Amino acid sequence: MAIAEEPAFAWYQLQGRESALLLVVSAVFVGLCLVATLRDEGAQPVPVQSHTMAPARVYVNRAEIAELAALPGIGPRKAERILQARATSPITSLEELAKAAGGIPKASLERIAPYVRFEP
Repeated sequence: MAIAEEPAFAWYQLQGRESALLLVVSAVFVGLCLVATLRDEGAQPVPVQSHTMAPARVYVNRAEIAELAALPGIGPRKAERILQARATSPITSLEELAKAAGGIPKASLERIAPYVRFEP
């Protein structure tokens, strides 16, 4: 008659002390969860500070075509016209900018004003 072999692994049998320790650790964990749940005050608003960034400056008399075309109300065509106009003389005001571009609506000029500088 052959002797039965032990399995490659055996389920671990908890002893009395181990069972008690596991029970205490579980009770502490459940207690901490209960305390955390009872103390939960809900979602707290996070204070957010925002800073207004200064608008990007475009120096009309030095800007490349892409910078000029990025301005509100000015596309690549008007930017090209501005480059041609400033080749003859520097642009010194919003009115000259509108004239050089071949016309820019007043509302667009007001939106452009904080972004442009006319320094050479």
